[in-house]
Amino acid sequence: MPATIPLARQTGRVPSSTVPLNAAEEVRYRAIAEEAVTVDVHQHPFVLPEAMEQLIDLVRIGRYQWGYDAARAGGWTAVTTANVFAGLKSTTDMSFVEYEDVAAEVGGMMADIAAQDGIARIGSTADIAAAKQQGSVGFMPTLEHLPIGNRIERLDALHSMGVRLAGITYNRRNYIGDGLYERNPGGLSEFGIEVVRRMNDLGMVIDLSHASLPTAMDAIEFSRVPVVFSHNAAYALRPNRRTRRDEELAACAAKGGLICITAVPNSLSDDPEQDIECVLDHYDYMVNLVGVDHVGIGTDTTIGDHVAFHKLMMGRDGLGDYPAPYLNGLESPADGGNITRGLIRRGYSDEDVRKIIGANALDLFRRVIG
Repeated sequence: MPATIPLARQTGRVPSSTVPLNAAEEVRYRAIAEEAVTVDVHQHPFVLPEAMEQLIDLVRIGRYQWGYDAARAGGWTAVTTANVFAGLKSTTDMSFVEYEDVAAEVGGMMADIAAQDGIARIGSTADIAAAKQQGSVGFMPTLEHLPIGNRIERLDALHSMGVRLAGITYNRRNYIGDGLYERNPGGLSEFGIEVVRRMNDLGMVIDLSHASLPTAMDAIEFSRVPVVFSHNAAYALRPNRRTRRDEELAACAAKGGLICITAVPNSLSDDPEQDIECVLDHYDYMVNLVGVDHVGIGTDTTIGDHVAFHKLMMGRDGLGDYPAPYLNGLESPADGGNITRGLIRRGYSDEDVRKIIGANALDLFRRVIG
């Protein structure tokens, strides 16, 4: 195993276009970028290796780097961290990562954040406002999903570590409920209802992005506070196992929740030269479906070759599954400004742009986290 594993470039890894604007739109963009809070509710600011076959070696030796430079380049006020990668040292299925591995990743990341200049740990809504005022980039510890087994006390431990948002399932069934890939999906278990209530009590946002439809609907019903689909898209535009039905999106919004749009390459388009337009289509659809107050950003981007990562995780090499090598214009966290630019170009008002890029997320956090 090599002592040092070359990591992907945080910016400029591949050519990624800037959404063009006219002169008046450029003025609007600069004003919004200067003044508005921008929040990515689901991001993986984990720097992947240049050669994806070295990913497991990287997580085993534990010499991670976090994408501070990419987050700065993207103009983010705050990003969530969707911690999970360390769990791959013990399993190749992210549904079955171990608690100890993920908790160790969170702890190591928090120690690294504390040693950085211009990087702020986010544990509350006030911390995000402070990061904006100070010109820092906020990192908010979150989990792709809860690897707690049947031990509810682990929720309290994770909260004490700084975790403020977590998915309740990944793609498979766990003690809490069912994931999106289960053949005969059910809803929350009795234990899962206890988990939802404890997350409410702690002030931890419940993320339903990988939950089955019955599990998601149960969580929306049993939660006393709004919930989030942190990195999803509309089934009506892109019918597959990872997109969400109108009924669950509407139910989430009706309870005051938030729906955030993914930007994973090949998840929203089969075009071999796909770009940010396929992502913006889902923003338009979601705003029309649930209203602008319930839509936010959840890119699910990472730093490195996202398509190669998917091939490694899914065990598929067929190019038919991955027609595009990356999503042009939203390839990594460094492209964050393009979402604002794209919304402006599509005719959204300044007020509505500000809501989508961060104000709606702040409102959710204020009501749930404090």
